[in-house]
Amino acid sequence: MVRQILRCLPRIWMPKVIAIEEAKDLKTLPTEDLLGSLMTHELSIIKKDDEEEMERKKKKIVALKSSANEEIEEDSYQEMALIMRTFKKFLAKIICYECNKLGHYKSDCPRHKKKKHVKKKKAMIATWEDSDDSSSDEEANEEVAQLALMAIEEEDCDEVTYDELVLLVEKYNCIISELKKKVKCLNIENKELKSARISLLEGKNKIEILEEENKNLKIEIDALKKTFSKFSNGSEKLEKLLGIQRCVFDKAGLGYDEMNNIKHYQNFFDRKKKIEKEKIEKDFIKKKNSFISCNYCGKNGHISSSCFYKSHFMSKSKLRIKKIWVPKGTIITNPPGPKVTWGPKSST
Repeated sequence: MVRQILRCLPRIWMPKVIAIEEAKDLKTLPTEDLLGSLMTHELSIIKKDDEEEMERKKKKIVALKSSANEEIEEDSYQEMALIMRTFKKFLAKIICYECNKLGHYKSDCPRHKKKKHVKKKKAMIATWEDSDDSSSDEEANEEVAQLALMAIEEEDCDEVTYDELVLLVEKYNCIISELKKKVKCLNIENKELKSARISLLEGKNKIEILEEENKNLKIEIDALKKTFSKFSNGSEKLEKLLGIQRCVFDKAGLGYDEMNNIKHYQNFFDRKKKIEKEKIEKDFIKKKNSFISCNYCGKNGHISSSCFYKSHFMSKSKLRIKKIWVPKGTIITNPPGPKVTWGPKSST
């Protein structure tokens, strides 16, 4: 499309065409940029014409008949302006049959499928040289020789197909989904680390508080140890004083053997406690046995199983009972007694 537009331009626009071909790559050049550059060139030409007319009016130069070349140039500018206007209208009406959008053909659509192919084109490179008007008017009217150079260029038009684009999009979508999963995992880890950091800070604060309390308690313990050492020294001294004192039962003196007849205060009270315990136990046993009576001998204080008379005077063979089977109902186990009626007590 770009090459077609450049071919449609008149000969006056050839310097501009050559400049565009040398400066930019026609394969990648969009039509909008080309039209913009052409419009700016046209506006600059119109400005120059207006400035020249203003200068002519100021100098009051008599207008002479224009030559045929000037008329041709003016006509070419007007034709170019008409071509640009019609081309703009034409582009506004164009609809792509691939994406249903305005402003480009199906061949220029990025979604269009095309196979890879190699094109060989002939590029024309022409140079124009304008000679300087130095000698005479005849030399100015003469045309300079045109030099045309031919070159063969092999252009590899490697265009990406729609299927390849779809595959690339799918691959990138897979990569994006994996990255999103990683981002979620990292966010979760970040939250866990933040919570762990908060707990660590709280633990550090608690540790600092406990360390301060520990220091204060150590100071208190040292003070208490000092006071306790004072009290312990006093108690030891008291024990020594009490140990030096004589007991009530200590009768050591003249004419008394101390080694054989030693009576200690502590041993005396221990023995007394033992005697009292034995008495209490005996009294308890007596009270307990006073309620028990033997069914064999009729005495109190023991049971028939522990009776002395029963175990020694009666042999175990005599106490054995023989068991004989008797049919049911032959022996009356509970015979009825005589009938007793109540009567008033006789007064004697």
